Amino acid sequence: MKDKHPEKWYIIATKGNYDELNAWRKTVASSNYKDFEINHSLLLNNPNDTSYYYGGHVDRLRLDPDFNDYQEITLEQFRQITNSKPMSETTAIQISRNLLNEYYEASTNGQKAYLSDHFKLDGSTTVGAIHGLYAIACDEWKSKIKANHPDCFEPESKEFDFGKYVANNSKCILKANAGEELGLSDSFIQIRVDRYSDYYHKGFYLDGEYNWELVTDNKNVIVLVPTKK
Repeated sequence: MKDKHPEKWYIIATKGNYDELNAWRKTVASSNYKDFEINHSLLLNNPNDTSYYYGGHVDRLRLDPDFNDYQEITLEQFRQITNSKPMSETTAIQISRNLLNEYYEASTNGQKAYLSDHFKLDGSTTVGAIHGLYAIACDEWKSKIKANHPDCFEPESKEFDFGKYVANNSKCILKANAGEELGLSDSFIQIRVDRYSDYYHKGFYLDGEYNWELVTDNKNVIVLVPTKK
């Protein structure tokens, strides 16, 4: 008897399962949706669009009234529901013959030997072989290989993570008395530490004791200007 699963479900993307989740998402979602990231939640039956994911931290999803009837599932349940298979170093993939020729023509003798050993003439290879090619490539070609095979690599977030700094120091980013020297409070700029915020450990919080304005000056430089309330 087949296990019964929730009709409305979500699963959190992690470093370990991202490739598998995203591979399935690409088979069902519209092509315009490209911003699925680690710590986002893959889900079915999104009431707002056909992206098949929630674009925010899982804590935010759990507080969103539109999703209060969604239940978290395990990776094993996800595989049962979607018939997904885990990606591994030995997972077979296919690249075009033209792309294989491009790699070969740009290769050193040692890299050519690697390609001959790990890629078939028709472009058949594995995820692990792509990783190996990336490891022996120069910096210019590393970026090209990642761009050509995004499903073989974990996504690189463009955002910063200030969590380690907060753990080792505090949410205030300036030394003690620095604010006083500037005529402000020491906590006038802090790392955002509200875990329900979209910018948890990703951005800076400006003290509400002051007015803040982001302006472009006469030198075309963006300037953050505090004023007294």
